[in-house]
Amino acid sequence: MEETYTYNELVQYLYHEMPAEGAVEMAHLLDEDPETRAMFEDLALAKTQLPKARFNPSQTALNNILQYSTKTAFEASL
Repeated sequence: MEETYTYNELVQYLYHEMPAEGAVEMAHLLDEDPETRAMFEDLALAKTQLPKARFNPSQTALNNILQYSTKTAFEASL
């Protein structure tokens, strides 16, 4: 009995969010099924084209937060 995999499962495999047993099965499927491999490669290419997340706020954002904090602290002391 052949299992069919959804895009969700391919995405989980791509981002290493699949349980180990499922990942092993997916790796075998990708080796054996050219159609599924092509779908996976399309997803992998799309992943490389996504913008990279920034985990550090810009200096402008930090300055705005500090200015707001200073303003509200001053108003609270009145």
